[in-house]
Amino acid sequence: VADAPTPAQLRSVAYEAVQAASKTGTEQLVLDLRNGQGGTLAPSQFGNLIAQGLELGTYRYDRYIAAAKRRPSTVQRVTVVSDQRAASEGVPRGQQVAASVIKARDLVNGPANEVTPSYLARFAAELVDGLKGSADVRLQVLEREDCEKLGMGCYLAVSQGSAEPPKFIHLQYTPKGENKGRVCLVGKGVTFDSGGLSLKPSDAMMGMKMDMGGAAAVLCALEGAARLGVPWEVHAIVAATENMVSGQAYKLGDVLTASNGKTVEIDNTDAEGRLTLADALIYAGKLQPNFLLDFATLTGACIVALGPHIAGVMSKDDEFVAQWLAAGERAGEDMWRLPLPEPLKEQLKSPIADMRNTGERWGGAITAGLFLSEFTEGQRWVHVDIAGPAMVRKPFGVNDEGGSGYAVATILEFLR
Repeated sequence: VADAPTPAQLRSVAYEAVQAASKTGTEQLVLDLRNGQGGTLAPSQFGNLIAQGLELGTYRYDRYIAAAKRRPSTVQRVTVVSDQRAASEGVPRGQQVAASVIKARDLVNGPANEVTPSYLARFAAELVDGLKGSADVRLQVLEREDCEKLGMGCYLAVSQGSAEPPKFIHLQYTPKGENKGRVCLVGKGVTFDSGGLSLKPSDAMMGMKMDMGGAAAVLCALEGAARLGVPWEVHAIVAATENMVSGQAYKLGDVLTASNGKTVEIDNTDAEGRLTLADALIYAGKLQPNFLLDFATLTGACIVALGPHIAGVMSKDDEFVAQWLAAGERAGEDMWRLPLPEPLKEQLKSPIADMRNTGERWGGAITAGLFLSEFTEGQRWVHVDIAGPAMVRKPFGVNDEGGSGYAVATILEFLR
């Protein structure tokens, strides 16, 4: 380990050690990290990051593989040798962060015929049941009729092409002691995205079970926050649906009305995530949060701009962005700020409605952020486009191929 390792490097070295040990059939691993604790990291944070890497190194998604063919990690015990005894104080936190990341990975890796909007609602209910007696966590699930009463025209339009009923999930954690304020986490919850009538080609559709990566992140981060007892009231909000093709599907040229009264002309039904988020962000804003963040596998354009491992971060609130980016650096998750220039809103103009749902090809990640900004007026808001890192195509960092659970660790670090 380097004299001043970064958080990402610390998680990775522990992860790689467990992976290497398991490949050789090792059951007991000794990890010698003396002289590897330089830099400004507190000992407890050092222990936290090492624990995360060790736990994530044992992760396998093998639910649908025959028992005889499964290859679980062989590592049963790890001893870490460290210069500072206080590093062990961070281990319980690291184990909990990793447990929340693993739950999010399982959701993203789950096939779309299993992980439906109804499944996400049941998953949220199971989180509440698992926390009974230890934390104040409550769940409200709005059905289609409830969303109609609230005027969620954009969200409901996306859902109308699917045989699966939409589920608008609102999970709330309230701390028992100190309460610093309210944080709303909105996650894109499109459990499968065919593109709708703007149908994706087969190759592009294959991985679209991951289009609920934002939902997985916020639901599992809230459970982690409750178990860690963070001093913030936290709300996880997910407008869960599929985006499918049928005789009921919404169409190009349709005009939809969001729950704040703004009208949207549809020029691409495959830009559905921002429509579901629009009504979810309006709903979250009515809770008057101190901080509002959304997490979404929103645009391929963000992957073009930043590659497959870095999330795009957008906001006009410099102080908030700085706090969020600092949390990401401490958590070991890569992200980069992109601008939100007002002149690009010209691309979203419509001749028959308040706006269109997409702009031109160039700057597509940014115009998606600008679209969402129209539904966050008056809020301290940050948009995080996780289209790249939510699903890992080749092993990278602390991830094997598949769902990464991206953003869970940073959310929990931010709430710290």
